[in-house]
Amino acid sequence: KMKKYKTIGILGGMGPESTAEFYLRIIRLFQKEMNAVYDDDFPEIIIINLPLPDVVENKINDEDIKFMLIQCAKKLENAGADFVAIPCNTVSSCIDEMRNELSIPILNIVEETSREINSQNFKRIGLLATEKTIQDKIYSDFLKNVDLIIPEKNDQKTVTKIVLTILSGRKESENIEFLNCLIEYLKSRGAEKVILGCTDLPLLIARDDCIDTIEVLAKAAFRECTSQ
Repeated sequence: KMKKYKTIGILGGMGPESTAEFYLRIIRLFQKEMNAVYDDDFPEIIIINLPLPDVVENKINDEDIKFMLIQCAKKLENAGADFVAIPCNTVSSCIDEMRNELSIPILNIVEETSREINSQNFKRIGLLATEKTIQDKIYSDFLKNVDLIIPEKNDQKTVTKIVLTILSGRKESENIEFLNCLIEYLKSRGAEKVILGCTDLPLLIARDDCIDTIEVLAKAAFRECTSQ
């Protein structure tokens, strides 16, 4: 019997809760766009939760991270995934090496988000992300004609701390308040939109002036999954 949809491979665990949210967003898209009701109205989805040593505080060698990501992506490929999506911005810097090792496509959350920004011709964009994402200049590589506005050093440290509290399952009102103020500050510096460039952040805030990278990747996975 022909498969209705491609099988989605989710390489998750960075963090686990944002992976669960990503899965839910894909399900919601099938309910909304495909009027999915019955179990067989949904695609086959394989999720691996990879317990990657900490990428938020960046305490591990990049080569080790790459090796673990590649092994995990190969497991998804061997299990029958037609493509892979990784709901994490920070490890996007490894995707080129991963693509060389796999024969199925890998969606890049940063590439997908940047495509959305470039298509709308924004000139100045704010970025909230982990220190590693910002240091690795992952977004600047894709947003050549865009001014990226990032938080000051101390605020950036606070963002990283907040990501760790979200990972621990705490949704604290003062953190929500801090992020909302920081978004307003980035807008006061000319940001037309602010990228929630860490998949843990949309678990805490949802705003029209922000670009939710979980949602962007969910739409890309939906697009890939339903394409012939």
